[in-house]
Amino acid sequence: MAKSNRFHVKAQQKVTRMKAIEKVGNRFQALHPHESAGSSEDDELNPGLPEKFSRSSVKQAESFQQIPERPQLNTAIRDYVWGQRNNAKSADSSWLFQREIPTAQEINNPEEEIVIPENKVKGAWESKEAYLEAHYELLREDAIASLRTAVDQVREKPQMNDSELVCIYQDVHIIGLTFAHQGIAIRVRFSCARAGKRIIWEQSKRLKTGTILAMTPTDDMFQKTCRVVTVAARPLQGLQQNPPEVDIFFSGPEEIEMDPQKDWVMVEARSGYFEAYRHTLAALQKQIHEKTPLLDHLVDVKTNVDAPEYIANHPQLDLTSTFPYADSNGVENVDILKQWPENVKTSLDESQMNALNRMLSKRLAIVQGPPGTGKTHVSVIALKTMLQNMTEDDPPIILTAQTNHALDQMLRHIAGFEPHFIRLGGRTQDQDKIKKRTLFEMRRSISIPTIPGSLKIPSIRESKKLADKLKVILRPFTHSDQPLSASVLRGLDIISEAQFKSLEKGGSEWVHLGDNEQESQEPMAAWLGDQLTRIKHTYTPQAAGLEIEEEDMEYEQLKELEMEKAVIEEEDFETLKGEYIGFTMLLTGRPKPQGIPAEFVEQSLTTSNLWKIPETCRGAVYRIFQHRAMEKFLASFKNEAQAYYRTCQNLKIGKWEVDAFILERTKIIGLTTTGLSKYRPLIASLRPKIVLIEEAAETLEALVTAACMESLEHLILVGDHQQLRASVTDDVLATDYLLDISMFERLVNNGLEYTTLVRQRRMHPEIRRLLGPIYSHIEDHPDVLKRDPLPGLGGISSFFFYHQWPEDNDDYMSKCNEQEADMLIGFFQYLVYNGIQSERITVLTFYNGQRKLILRRLRDNPNLQDCFFKVVTVDSYQGEENDIVLLSLVRSNNYGNIGFCGVVNRVCVALSRAQRGFFIFGNGSKLVRRSELWNKVTQVMASNPHRIGTSFPIKCDKHHRESLVRDRETTVTSKVSSHPQGSRVSELYESPINLHPAYEQYIKGGAAKQDVEMHQKQEALASQILLQRQDNETAKNLFDSGADGNESSADSQEHREKSTFMGYYSDGNGGRRGKWKETFIGWASNSGSEIQPSSLLD
Repeated sequence: MAKSNRFHVKAQQKVTRMKAIEKVGNRFQALHPHESAGSSEDDELNPGLPEKFSRSSVKQAESFQQIPERPQLNTAIRDYVWGQRNNAKSADSSWLFQREIPTAQEINNPEEEIVIPENKVKGAWESKEAYLEAHYELLREDAIASLRTAVDQVREKPQMNDSELVCIYQDVHIIGLTFAHQGIAIRVRFSCARAGKRIIWEQSKRLKTGTILAMTPTDDMFQKTCRVVTVAARPLQGLQQNPPEVDIFFSGPEEIEMDPQKDWVMVEARSGYFEAYRHTLAALQKQIHEKTPLLDHLVDVKTNVDAPEYIANHPQLDLTSTFPYADSNGVENVDILKQWPENVKTSLDESQMNALNRMLSKRLAIVQGPPGTGKTHVSVIALKTMLQNMTEDDPPIILTAQTNHALDQMLRHIAGFEPHFIRLGGRTQDQDKIKKRTLFEMRRSISIPTIPGSLKIPSIRESKKLADKLKVILRPFTHSDQPLSASVLRGLDIISEAQFKSLEKGGSEWVHLGDNEQESQEPMAAWLGDQLTRIKHTYTPQAAGLEIEEEDMEYEQLKELEMEKAVIEEEDFETLKGEYIGFTMLLTGRPKPQGIPAEFVEQSLTTSNLWKIPETCRGAVYRIFQHRAMEKFLASFKNEAQAYYRTCQNLKIGKWEVDAFILERTKIIGLTTTGLSKYRPLIASLRPKIVLIEEAAETLEALVTAACMESLEHLILVGDHQQLRASVTDDVLATDYLLDISMFERLVNNGLEYTTLVRQRRMHPEIRRLLGPIYSHIEDHPDVLKRDPLPGLGGISSFFFYHQWPEDNDDYMSKCNEQEADMLIGFFQYLVYNGIQSERITVLTFYNGQRKLILRRLRDNPNLQDCFFKVVTVDSYQGEENDIVLLSLVRSNNYGNIGFCGVVNRVCVALSRAQRGFFIFGNGSKLVRRSELWNKVTQVMASNPHRIGTSFPIKCDKHHRESLVRDRETTVTSKVSSHPQGSRVSELYESPINLHPAYEQYIKGGAAKQDVEMHQKQEALASQILLQRQDNETAKNLFDSGADGNESSADSQEHREKSTFMGYYSDGNGGRRGKWKETFIGWASNSGSEIQPSSLLD
């Protein structure tokens, strides 16, 4: 009974507080009638008008199917979302009721040990539950580990500046909020003083939309308090102002902070991108309650694969579009399970025919496509065949890929024969064929009738009402001309009745002059007098003359990354839709004077007659009153915000219900794998049977698992597990827990049947041969034998220029090699001067530090000012190709560490991007001792034709003169000697080095014909001698046991650099993952014995 009474009293107190807050809002509304928070009835109805009328005159989307007058509501979306919400409440396993955004406990708990289950990549899983839980925990750890490490570092060193792992923003103040469709976004203003460099926001990956951050009060620094937030939007105009601003979402309404006086610090990890994981994590939780298809293969690892159910029931297919050159009578009605066509006229080779057969006839079809073998071409033909055999009632086919680039490439092919496709999520670079078929553009071009029962219009109306209600609560903090009144403080029960009356009585005795008459002063303002002061936020400025922080990428590349990983709709990109409310509460009390004990101020709070409090202490007392009022307003705001957040979720459902109406009338839906997780409730409502995943071997298994919706009957995985693996933020999770192994690779390694394509159509045979150590059965298509030779190289299509120039680190500890970069840039310039367009050249490197260095120096080169530069890391270039590729290996040190150059999958990508010319720059003597693959590649390049050495062979096509280049200066000599007077090259270099006087005369055009012939012969003889000498040096340096001089002793010596690391250790087999912190001197060399290569001369 006592408990019941206590609850009743609390309820009554809550009602009283709400009435007081509402009364305060009404008072402010009376004072400011022109800012009425209410909205008219017409305003509430307006959100529905566009759907009914605004586009009635707009031309219907091209080739879109007939729209019914009264469309049916698809209720499957709300069933999915609401069911997911209810499942979380009733979950009996800890991972199932984890909320979407990490908790402060996960990010800021220095004593916690992280428990991660084993990732079973060999053999069957114990159960579906164990499989889903393991991938959930692994993915969540990868999503948050980098931020947790960043918080650990800041807690240990609160005054630290930005580092290679952490970005720190100080003087963070809350300045307002936006009632957005996604939730309530808080706007903060901050200082970048700790960056130590000037940030170019257009080219920086800092504060990308969807990035997860940790906030802590400045006076706490993660000792007790942590708030986890995500970046809601990063409009450039806000970031570029001084100080910069950005919008954030707190993890939930209960976590929202709004005190404009509070000073925070905000921490960002430089690695990881939570937005790319969050929707997949939610999908895995949902799947525990679903009937998951293909479990016999995904969990039990069954190796034999049956036909999809819809094919087993109706195996006869029309293959006339598949084989357009064949006799139609023989391919019109083919039982693909019994009589796959043979000896038909087709452009497909035998392996492609086998792959196509598998794609059409197996419920889980895996096709491996080595570089250049046409896996995209086969996928397009498979889709064309499926489309030809679709019925009117069939759901759309889902086409997905890891990257926007690969997806758009597929859709461009599809657009040639199928107009009924829609691109969902993000934005496309294809403005011609694909942009008009994005969901965003389709919404704009179709007049959609009102869908009876949809949540969209009711949710818009409800969100406006709730926003108006919340604005009433906020009103005292959005008007700064007066302090909080005595009546407000009394209504909130912050001051007693006696204190309130004392203020009113004393205030009535005070007057001040208004514009025309004497007016009574508000009691609180009269009581405070000159103890009232303005709130002044200070932002630490960045020091003058700071160097510019190196750009992470071009602006458009940054936007592409955000669109791809965060899957931001084009209409929502960079800005938040909704009403913005600025916090203008600029008045507070003066702080406690020095010498007055804090206890005295606390005791003053209970004084009945507030006028008895000394005037010098009244500011400090008011600050406490103000703080307590803020806490009560915030508590009330949080309570009402719960309903606003639920309405935002219903609004999202309502929008998807309209989108479903559009999507169910198309035949193919294209989106990225991350987008498929984000829009899974929408896609699942369409009941798709077929999902085709491109780039499946570089896609995390959890994302492919999320694609396995209950309706799925046919899953097609296309990729190559011998190229790049899936990208993982935390290297430990890749090395110890094998998180980077895709479902594609796991199933192949467990013996599940698959088909490999074998005939390549990309690389010149001289380049293709480098892949022999990786792909033993790859063949050349006849077309690659017809490639024209490159100008200026005498028929050479590949070369490994090796050196011993030492590597270095950039400011972010990424590896770079300046001399190697200069040599590569000189060769780039040579190619351009020989007539090769710069767009035809791609520079690849394994390290971002080297990428930045090369790109900067190319841009600074006065002779290449009009050129386009494609300088990228290997990891970002899978699926791409170009005529010429220059590969910078970078690594060259005394302790034998070759880093990323030793990762076979990355090397495979690097070796296979070039069509006509492939040129490697690096320290070959180190590579062959540390990598078996590089050992074999260098042996291939040393065989006939010989394409390896410390001097680069070039040839002037005009004069047929060959030269050897050892460094950039030699490149200058060779270029000058190969061009007549008046050429572009001779104008650039006025004084060639080490040239015979007669040869200088020849360059100027004044030498006699006999002299020219003589010097040509001398140069040719010298080149032969030098080439033989370099061959001898090559054999000695690369493969003689004593070639490296003191390298063995250097390897055994410690690299004398003191470093402190914080991270996580594990045994790799699941279990606890504890923290470690170590300060040490020295570096350990790569494990494993050195490889003893054969001689190049064998």
